[in-house]
Amino acid sequence: MFKFFFIFFFAFFFISCSTHQKDNVLYQHELVSQNCSENFFTQELNELKKENDVIFKGLNAGYIARDCKKFKLSNEFFDLSEESYKYDVDLQSDSSKILKSAASTLINNTIFDYQGFYYERTMLNLTKALNFMSLGDFANARIEFNRALMRQEKAKEYFAFYLEQNRKELDKAKKEDENFEQNIEKNSKFIAREYENLFKDFKISENFTNPYVTYVSAVFFFMDRDYRKAYDLLKEVFVLHSKNEEMQKQFQIFNQFAKSLNPKKLKKHIFIIYENGLAPAFDEFSLTLPFIFDKKIVSASVALPILQKRSSSFEYLSVLDANENLQTQNLFDFDAIVASEFKTNLTPIITQALLTTILKTSVNVAVANNDNTGILSLVSNLFSILSTRADLRFWNFLPKNAQIAMLENKGFVEILTPMQNSIYSSNLDKNKDILILVRSFTTQISPRIYIIEN
Repeated sequence: MFKFFFIFFFAFFFISCSTHQKDNVLYQHELVSQNCSENFFTQELNELKKENDVIFKGLNAGYIARDCKKFKLSNEFFDLSEESYKYDVDLQSDSSKILKSAASTLINNTIFDYQGFYYERTMLNLTKALNFMSLGDFANARIEFNRALMRQEKAKEYFAFYLEQNRKELDKAKKEDENFEQNIEKNSKFIAREYENLFKDFKISENFTNPYVTYVSAVFFFMDRDYRKAYDLLKEVFVLHSKNEEMQKQFQIFNQFAKSLNPKKLKKHIFIIYENGLAPAFDEFSLTLPFIFDKKIVSASVALPILQKRSSSFEYLSVLDANENLQTQNLFDFDAIVASEFKTNLTPIITQALLTTILKTSVNVAVANNDNTGILSLVSNLFSILSTRADLRFWNFLPKNAQIAMLENKGFVEILTPMQNSIYSSNLDKNKDILILVRSFTTQISPRIYIIEN
């Protein structure tokens, strides 16, 4: 009997003790190598169709497909991820949520499919929209931009509901755990103090919207000749950056087009968007904390995720035409966006980790008190130690920051690095508005250039 028990235990253990860090490394390697392997995409699509961690795999594989300029395939991945958001996250039944909550409390969140951060949802629709623009399908791009903007409007409502659910869970724990003050309240405060050092390295915003999404949407509607909507959207970004000269210039141009009775006679423009570096990743750290069980103090480990800043690429890009020499302006800080949402989610993250530790430790204590052989106690403790892991899944390829520049379309543009190395140079159609999106992960990898005209 023990033989079969151990076989089951270790099979389950290997599933439950994963942080998914190796999956992050796999996706990062696939993007950097730029193999654009059909086998890779086929394998990932098959996994998604089996409903195997659809959001996590779809976001990362979809971005790699975009990086290979396989825009239709990229949106196929993103569509599956978005469908999973809708049915597995947004519309999840109460019974499913209760079952998941109970299981994740007993083991950890890594055994379930990834549900993602809210900022990833808006960026999903934004990236789908950019894919459609690259395909020349502005009608579907408009739909995706509107979805991204709608998600932003619902952000505050989403977080209010999320935090209220956590409050209810805390109230329940307070009633059920006679040692709530030590096991939850004091340990929560101790962990929160540990996190404070982390947040010193990040700018934290109380605003749950991503102004980069609003800005790119404004550029799209400008290029789609919906100048009034473009102006209204840019006005939201301008309020945040009203002292920036580049934003002042763009705001004046958008205002001019919105008020013009005949905008067709006005000049065309080139928009430069530079997505720089990589947004924060996640790592795991563990703390040993005191808990009270049966009037005795027991030490137990808690595993939590921690943000890690990643590198930027070129500090800025220079943009040249026949008469102008501009530098891109860094206006959109994704480090701050990621850290702000992470901090908002921190209380629920800490609560979940503590409840998991309390449940596992109480099981260990109960087993130890009723196990004469010591074998079950050993297995129970081993399971607790090895399954105490943080969930480190995330969308690996969002930028560290986004920078912008705009100039009149005079039929030519060149883009250079700070070392004056040219990364793009071309004659352009002066009768079109043009978006040039530069994506640079590191200075050691050639930037990806996306050209969109209308």
